[in-house]
Amino acid sequence: MASIKELPIVDRPREKALRYGIDSLSDVELVALLLNNGYKGYNILEISTSLLSKYGGIVGLLNVPISELKKNKGIKNVGALKINLISEFYKRVYEKKTSQNNDIIDDEYLYNKYKVRLSDSNQEQLVLVICSRNKKIIYETTLYKGSQHLLRYSFNDIFKQLAKFDGKNYYLIHNHPNGDSSPSEEDKLATISISTESKRLGLHLIDHLIIGSDGYYSFKKMKKISFSC
Repeated sequence: MASIKELPIVDRPREKALRYGIDSLSDVELVALLLNNGYKGYNILEISTSLLSKYGGIVGLLNVPISELKKNKGIKNVGALKINLISEFYKRVYEKKTSQNNDIIDDEYLYNKYKVRLSDSNQEQLVLVICSRNKKIIYETTLYKGSQHLLRYSFNDIFKQLAKFDGKNYYLIHNHPNGDSSPSEEDKLATISISTESKRLGLHLIDHLIIGSDGYYSFKKMKKISFSC
């Protein structure tokens, strides 16, 4: 393929965006404009096409961690950071808009808020959401990021965050990168243990949600565990 400089001006991503608007660009052109530079015999449009094909399109690409992106020819620190920056920017905007549009904190609200961040992630993550007695969010944070098959559960780490923010009521949310939101045996045992320890200390695990590409699972809604709140 010809280099970007050899293409007609109106076909170059930057010039096309300036002349016709950013929405005139294809997915390949958007990624090319983001990355900017080609690599030894490959122009940026070819690299962008390869990335989108390899990771399942623009949605898949935005969920690829920096360490994996850098394994691709032509992708260095700056390019990988830019792709992750766009991904994080979108997720935060989505979560802020969700927060503004719904004041009722329940399982549906939390699923809608976190589904974009978690449902397509290739890392298993555990999120803690601390609430006031009237279910207003006091604090929320990602406690852990693990491999696809390993997630750490630690009541001590949860307790430290609750004590720090003087919270007693909280939700746990985590994802399954394989897309299946059904709880594993480890999920069940960990939830029982954490719920039991919470009750002993006068704390309240309101619910534990598991998010997958197929939707979400609520331990409380499925009545697998007796929650006190």
